[in-house]
Amino acid sequence: MQRFRGRAVTAVPDHSATLSAPPSSPAAAARSRRWWLQLVGLVFASLAPPLFAADGDAANLLMRMSAAVRALDYQGSFIYEHDARIDAMRIFHAAGGRERLVGLNGLRSEVVRDGNTITCLQSGAPTVLLPNRGGTGLLPLVPDTGGRAFARYYTLDLGKEDRVAGYRARIVDILPRDEYRYGYRLWLEEGSFLLLRSAVVDAKRRPVEQFMFVALDIGVAPKESDLVASGEAGVSAPPVEVPLGALPQWRIADPPPGFHFVRAQRPAHGAAEAEHQMYTDGVANVSVYIEPRAGDPAAVDGAATRGALNIYSHADGGLRITVLGDVPQATVQRMARSVAPAAGRMPPATESR
Repeated sequence: MQRFRGRAVTAVPDHSATLSAPPSSPAAAARSRRWWLQLVGLVFASLAPPLFAADGDAANLLMRMSAAVRALDYQGSFIYEHDARIDAMRIFHAAGGRERLVGLNGLRSEVVRDGNTITCLQSGAPTVLLPNRGGTGLLPLVPDTGGRAFARYYTLDLGKEDRVAGYRARIVDILPRDEYRYGYRLWLEEGSFLLLRSAVVDAKRRPVEQFMFVALDIGVAPKESDLVASGEAGVSAPPVEVPLGALPQWRIADPPPGFHFVRAQRPAHGAAEAEHQMYTDGVANVSVYIEPRAGDPAAVDGAATRGALNIYSHADGGLRITVLGDVPQATVQRMARSVAPAAGRMPPATESR
């Protein structure tokens, strides 16, 4: 995307006589000074480059943002507001994907991503190594906008210009087309298109979760010592879930528009009938946990919200269904209430459903 280097001023009236001649009165002097200040302001405004050229549409900016978050060297501190709390964090990111996230308040904590391994450290707990199957980065609230179905369920809008962490930025709004998904407001740095601030917003465009850099160096490669965990070597965490090994026993009969099945797993240690199914619309992700509720006849439905995360638990016959995701409450409730047996499977024989 090209940016204007400047804009020529084609004609400036010759006021040299007015400027050089001594004012005949204090009032005339004041008028002369005001005119001069206005002229200087107009000239500088005409020479200042706009943040983004007219052809830099929102979709193009989002493509550049996704590339910048992965490919650039950067390091900085940001605040992260979520779940009724505010955390201060520092991130070191090297071009190519290595990165380290350090908590600056509360319990000492670190997360290091290096290739396919994520290392987690926290005060008072052993170091844990986890697989990084999805290749997800450590910077929070970075939406995946590369899916082919993105435009079907979201619209884009270019917002006003702003400043974040001392950098000039342009706001891009990602707006959902229905009530089943959240929107985003993104602040992109003018030269690199790096994400400087991100807010998940509800239907009234109120932030429900957000992060913002307060100090940032773009293009500065972290030192090697900034990219390695400061604690002792850890051990690999045992798997919490394992592949299902068969076709799912359950399905979502009436999912919200755009949400499709991704994969299913089961607990490594738990009921054989239990399943964890994952759904996505390409931006938002939802998990559906289905398990027998034997011995829990008095279970009731319940809902909870933690920042952008909504949770809904639903008792249906012999099943306990829990749905959670970074989506509105309407989405998790609709999905929990539409779990049905997969084709050819009978529902569990319990009290009336």
